[in-house]
Amino acid sequence: MVAPISEADWKQLQAELQQARLEAQKLSAALADTWEELTLLYELAEQLRGVLDIDQAVRLALEHVTDIVSVEGCAVLLKEDGEWEVQLSFCPNGRKEWLSAWGNEVAQHALQRRRGFILNDLSQHPEWGEKAKIFALQNLIVVPLNPDGHAKGALMAWNKLQGEFTSGDLKLLTTIAAQTSGVLESAFLYRQLQETFHGTVAALATAVDAKSRWTAGHSHRVTHYALLLAQGIGLVGAELEQVRLSGLMHDIGKIGVPDAILDKPDRLTDDEWAVMQRHPVIGYEILKGIRQFHGPILDGVLYHHERVDGKGYPFGLKGDEIPFMGRLLAVADGFDAMTSDRPYRAGMPKERALQILAENAGTQWDKELALTFVAIMRGEKHP
Repeated sequence: MVAPISEADWKQLQAELQQARLEAQKLSAALADTWEELTLLYELAEQLRGVLDIDQAVRLALEHVTDIVSVEGCAVLLKEDGEWEVQLSFCPNGRKEWLSAWGNEVAQHALQRRRGFILNDLSQHPEWGEKAKIFALQNLIVVPLNPDGHAKGALMAWNKLQGEFTSGDLKLLTTIAAQTSGVLESAFLYRQLQETFHGTVAALATAVDAKSRWTAGHSHRVTHYALLLAQGIGLVGAELEQVRLSGLMHDIGKIGVPDAILDKPDRLTDDEWAVMQRHPVIGYEILKGIRQFHGPILDGVLYHHERVDGKGYPFGLKGDEIPFMGRLLAVADGFDAMTSDRPYRAGMPKERALQILAENAGTQWDKELALTFVAIMRGEKHP
């Protein structure tokens, strides 16, 4: 026979059950928090996949910092060419001045340590304490970004809203920094490659224009006009980049045109004009091996001398048979050709060139594009 439980034992059992219940609730809450943190970190990893833009990567990182840790502010500082710059910050107005004043010191310290750190009693810091008082900073957490890479920087957050920063916070920010660092490095190297590529394209365009003093600067001016028109009709992002590259490269085929023809002080003979008319095809042949130029960029090179009435060259295409980039560049190229000096004539006033564009909209040039360009250049509301 089982002995009855005494009242004291029963109370003890109830107390132990209550304690176990409380421990289970704490464990459940901790597991829920950990699951949420892991989910956010997974989401960050997924969102960063394929990102090759520094600003986008930094923004994603800071958004996840604010999701995981409740703070007054957070920021990413990047070091480029020996100079620190606040890449992006999330904080109330007037609360990021300290970043410009001495945030670079904090970021540099994190890089030198090669690991993150926490300062919960910042006012007592021997070096930054007085500065922290001036800017009302109570605590700070900082982790380095890419200490061995090209895109060096630091991720930091300050003034935790509840309590102090913990080792758990440091571990989470370190994980975010690790995920972001690789993306920043790839984005930085991609940007460098882009800048090198664009510099090479611009230099090549300048070299082509320099074949003749009469065409000096032509490709850059055509690109400028083409971008004005492209923006005016609502093109953005990658489309504008295609316009820019096509504008710079549109006359690359003139490499194959003898200088004697380019610099001839009189009008060209039929045979010379036939040679000149080959330059779009020559340009296409030069660039067709560059896969990144396939599509609209090469369209501009090959078709910028076509006319919508079919009287252009090299193929005599009509209307919408002419790819869009060819029609757009034709307007920009025509305007610059009319307003620039040539060996056999002076450039005409811009207003006269705009009149000619308007008069020949729909015959020589695409009607909508030509009239839009005229309106833009005159500062009018365009259709």
